[in-house]
Amino acid sequence: MQGRRGSRELAFQLLYHLELVKGDETPEMEYFWQLHEHKADIKPFAERLVKKVLENREHIDTLVSGASQRWSLGRMDAVSRCLLRLGACEILFMSDTPPQVAIHEAVELAKRFGPDESPSFINGILDRLLRDKTPA
Repeated sequence: MQGRRGSRELAFQLLYHLELVKGDETPEMEYFWQLHEHKADIKPFAERLVKKVLENREHIDTLVSGASQRWSLGRMDAVSRCLLRLGACEILFMSDTPPQVAIHEAVELAKRFGPDESPSFINGILDRLLRDKTPA
């Protein structure tokens, strides 16, 4: 696992873990990073992504909910919810990532970790979120 793609995968794994345990995030994150200390080369960007998602989760969830139209976050599977938060975070708060790259990377992760319909679902919602963010 190399570079930003590896960082995104690591960030997704931590976000997914936090989604499932629903406890105090701090000890869970510390434990996760200890388990992945051998991935020190990709940790900085992964950690930056996770922190941004957690700091802005309420705002991200509001925008994702608006872009998803008929799907509330609660109805989505946990993988899709985490990938949408991750992709939306990069689109909204990471100016060093082109938005189309953020969408592509979220879709690629959905292909690996999500249900069959997840890649097109993720693509559609993030594309709509991007269009809403940057009106013509």
